[in-house]
Amino acid sequence: MRKSLLIILAVLICLEVFPQGEIDDIGKGLGKNERTFAIVFNSNGWGFNYRYAKRLDGYRKRLFDFDLIGVKHPKEIKSVNLLNEVQKKFVYGKINQFYTLRAGIGNQKEIFSRFDKGGISIRYFYSFGLSLGLLKPIYYEVAYYDPVLEYSRLRIEKYNFYTQHNEGSIWGKASFFEGINETVFEPGGFIKTGLNFDFSDNNDNIRSLETGIIIDIYSRKIPIMATKENNSVFLSLFVAYRFGKTHNKRLKNTG
Repeated sequence: MRKSLLIILAVLICLEVFPQGEIDDIGKGLGKNERTFAIVFNSNGWGFNYRYAKRLDGYRKRLFDFDLIGVKHPKEIKSVNLLNEVQKKFVYGKINQFYTLRAGIGNQKEIFSRFDKGGISIRYFYSFGLSLGLLKPIYYEVAYYDPVLEYSRLRIEKYNFYTQHNEGSIWGKASFFEGINETVFEPGGFIKTGLNFDFSDNNDNIRSLETGIIIDIYSRKIPIMATKENNSVFLSLFVAYRFGKTHNKRLKNTG
């Protein structure tokens, strides 16, 4: 993780010091704002992003970013109860599902422009803002053997480390909606930086890949697992596929 972080930071620094004289200011009088969506794959989860990019000049945009991401604990291991014919997958020891909503503002700068069809433009970007964590308890189907009836009964319960809940007694996860009314909110903040590689084949549609780093910081340790150490700081690498549309806005002529 540290090596990957250092590599990405080094690339960003190198791109920043490259000379800008090789890039022609094409379409300087025409500003293009962007509305895009992205499917995001993090090293600790996945989710979705919406971004509005407002053109500032020929190379820069102001970003308004919104994320919904499911976050996993790094020690999660899925398992199944082999005694259950259905064999529902679950993570033993996981007590809460964690999602984060992010709303942030930032900037994007074009480093290399695309001059012809089939080319790629490269931009670097950063954003920062507020994170709102959603912590929802997980309920499990737990089997209890009835010696009178000579078969097991299932009960819907939260995981409890101090009771007889073990991998053999847990049949699987209950419905997602069990415990949704017990969701609590965790305030925090984030900072995100990365590179965007735009390979759109025309000026109206956007198709691009992004990669970078996100750091989320919360006011307390987030209790995802009962059997592992939990954290208040989440560092993750991400890759995203972005798609959307541009819309043109004639910039004022200051000349």
